[in-house]
Amino acid sequence: MFTLYTTPLSANGRKVLAVSHHLRLNPEVHIIDVYAGQGRTPEYLAIHALGKVPTLVDGRLTVWESNAILQYMAEAHGGNRLWSREAKARAAVARWLYWETSEWQPALVQVLTGFVARELGVLPEDTPVTLNWIDPRFRVQAEFLEAHLRGREFLALDELTLADFSVAAMMMYVRRAFFPFSEFPAIAAWYERIESLDAWRATAVAPWIY
Repeated sequence: MFTLYTTPLSANGRKVLAVSHHLRLNPEVHIIDVYAGQGRTPEYLAIHALGKVPTLVDGRLTVWESNAILQYMAEAHGGNRLWSREAKARAAVARWLYWETSEWQPALVQVLTGFVARELGVLPEDTPVTLNWIDPRFRVQAEFLEAHLRGREFLALDELTLADFSVAAMMMYVRRAFFPFSEFPAIAAWYERIESLDAWRATAVAPWIY
């Protein structure tokens, strides 16, 4: 079985744990608290030279980038569950994985960086932070996601996929950060479905437990 180097304190770190749990995989897990500097140790830098999490090691193969890890776990170890053997379905899922990386995550990072750093103790607890939920980059992407989710239970297909875990990952911070759910009811309903999953609840850690 493969090994995951990760932490549930981070969105990218948690998503691979949640998918692994949902697929009933049993990897060896090494918690790397990058917020405490553990990503910069010589031992970890020998595994991932950028010192980021998550990283998957499967024999002689090392995979980094969280969404690539999701695809690999589903295909190599999960019987293509949450993914697909069919090209059109894979494309439907993959476009959301790429959107999450290129648009959604950067838009939320723009709003949340200072807040998350303070909550995790990277910044002093009395550090003032601004949660600008009217930030234009965030609004464009949130409105796009809201429009897509209207009338849908899941993002990419008519069932839960890797896309849902990937896009939901950054949402793990937002209840504590007063996300404007009332303005985005379709996002709210979809995220509640993700929060109800055993795999999501099993990978929740303080301060992101709700």
